[in-house]
Amino acid sequence: MLFRIAKTLAVSLILTIVSGCAGGIKGLGVEQETVLEESSPISSSPPGWVLGKGHPSFPQNKFLIGIGISEKNSVSANESARSNLAKNLKVKIHSTMVDVSTTEQSHVESVIETEVDTVLEGVEIKDGWLDQGKGVYYSLATVERSLAASTIQDRIRNIQSVLQRNMKEGVEAENRSEVVTALSNYLSGYQKAPAILPLKSALNVINRSRENSESQNISAGEFESKVKGIVQNLNLATVSGDRQIVKTQKGVADPLVAKVFLLKGGNQSPVANISVVYNYETGQGELEQEKTSGPDGLVQTTVHKISSYEESNHVITVKLDYSRFLSNFNGEFVEKFLSPLKNKRATFNYIVQTPKWASNKSQAWRESITDLSNQLIRNIPPGKNPLLGVMLFKDLRYERVTPFSRVLNEDIKTLLARAEDLKLQEIEFDEEQQPGEIAKANGLDYYVSGSYRMERGGLEIRSRLIDTQTRNIQSSAHILIKRKELNPDDLALIDTMAEEFKSAEKKKSYQEQLEKLVAAKPHNSSFLANVWTDKKEYEIAEKIVFYVKAEKNGYLTLLDVGPNGNITVIFPNKYHRENFIRGGVTYQIPSPDYGFEFDVQGPAGLERIKAIITLNKVSLLKLDLDKGFHSVERETTRGTRTIQALSKQVDSVDSSSWAESYSEIFIFKKGEKYTRGSRKIPIIPEPKKPIDMIGTFGLEQNKN
Repeated sequence: MLFRIAKTLAVSLILTIVSGCAGGIKGLGVEQETVLEESSPISSSPPGWVLGKGHPSFPQNKFLIGIGISEKNSVSANESARSNLAKNLKVKIHSTMVDVSTTEQSHVESVIETEVDTVLEGVEIKDGWLDQGKGVYYSLATVERSLAASTIQDRIRNIQSVLQRNMKEGVEAENRSEVVTALSNYLSGYQKAPAILPLKSALNVINRSRENSESQNISAGEFESKVKGIVQNLNLATVSGDRQIVKTQKGVADPLVAKVFLLKGGNQSPVANISVVYNYETGQGELEQEKTSGPDGLVQTTVHKISSYEESNHVITVKLDYSRFLSNFNGEFVEKFLSPLKNKRATFNYIVQTPKWASNKSQAWRESITDLSNQLIRNIPPGKNPLLGVMLFKDLRYERVTPFSRVLNEDIKTLLARAEDLKLQEIEFDEEQQPGEIAKANGLDYYVSGSYRMERGGLEIRSRLIDTQTRNIQSSAHILIKRKELNPDDLALIDTMAEEFKSAEKKKSYQEQLEKLVAAKPHNSSFLANVWTDKKEYEIAEKIVFYVKAEKNGYLTLLDVGPNGNITVIFPNKYHRENFIRGGVTYQIPSPDYGFEFDVQGPAGLERIKAIITLNKVSLLKLDLDKGFHSVERETTRGTRTIQALSKQVDSVDSSSWAESYSEIFIFKKGEKYTRGSRKIPIIPEPKKPIDMIGTFGLEQNKN
């Protein structure tokens, strides 16, 4: 909006001065110290300048004049003269400025006030008169027009120079896409440009001219146009990470990458050092919110954890950090131009498809799979956020991946996806690759591998958590689910697959043979056995003692399976070649009469102990005890042949004439012991059955 300054103010001032000549006006105080001496010549008749006729020594074509009066003394009259000169000058300046935008009004007033004060610094009191009859003092203040004009011209030149520099440096910065620097110059120029108009108006008043050189100036409008151009063309856009499908509760796999750029002639010029904020618009999760664009204009964040599953589609926006951006500039007017930046944004969407239980899974199945998953993750060190993958389990009888393997795989992932501080990675399976190779190809920290087989008592599932880098076993898990708890469709699928793969058995690898041996047990043993250690956790270099007890006399083979898959035959050994044990007797290995102790050697991870007791003397292994203890090494031709022979020999023993026992210990690196089992997955409750509302209403109606 524009406002008009009425020219009547000038008329008002003239009336005021005329009225002052009659002796009724009081002056305003100023800083000038020159005073009219009391001893000045006193005339009975007023001089011409008191009557408004001018002063012969100070013609108005060369001087600005102010007349002051006071009933107190000459000092007050002097102050009144200076004040009236200033008022007269201000009114005349305003009268030449017909239209001034409201946004510039306060700034214009400030400039006029400043420049008039500057002019007053050259004012001198040149004459005075005392009306003795009325006791009124009159004073004449003057300033040379040329002196006042020179001061204002210098001021105009200085401001014009600053405006030209602001425009030049702003354009150069904008060409370099240095947005903050460019805006700082443009906004500074916009703030200073309105000062030119009142200064030139003052100069015209002082010089008594009507010159208008406005076209030679850089106007506030030009700076405003530059600012609006940047604000309009500064944008954000998504680069990558949009429209991901998330199948884990741990977070979004790929980072959310956006770009801050300035649009120039249809091209996107990257803008560096711009602060942005990422926030959820729909859904909830944990992400890094505050980021700053790099030299390429790129900013990115990572969703570490998804916290809300009410919405299947989550929306994350990235916006300019407006408050921080605004803090780079001064002036109340700044937000008027920059406020559109509040709405600049880019949007990312991702779809949450976490695995879910099938509705026909029994609660016993849910609890068993939860137990299996908790066994697997119990030995993962706390304070880390490892990436985990689940391989397809095989039918242990035929070492084949079956359609049921995929059912089991999805249910295990359903549970592991709920574990705290774990990331579950969806992986592509290549049947030609080994699990370890797949894990490395997918960048996994750990992977889950396992097998299942249908026994008379139900479905037995065994699994292992393996460190991808070392290939050492970190944890193992074992559950048995009764047949009646299995979904009928799953049960039929398992039995059908058994027939399909009967003729398709293939040669098993070392690891597969080893897992078959660890899982081996008789169907109807006639006695029980037990194996244990003095504690469940050890650090490398600690002492360890094994204990074995069987209900009947028999022959003991005690195997220690290291985390790396190597086997050590603990018993029999060089120091105790006879492996006969008596029923009901607890045997300690090493016993005090051995003359030595066992030190835990490592590597760190899960160590498994398997005791096999046969009623008859059966040579399960051809032992080489020259080095003290027989060993079987993984990934060697001899080791593979040995494990195959051992597994075959165990299978050949009549199931009623042998027993087995299994135990585990966990080995820590020296000085790196931590609390195992800190990660815990809660059991997913069985979903409630929906209420049949029609049936309910029907019952109510019958009652009535």
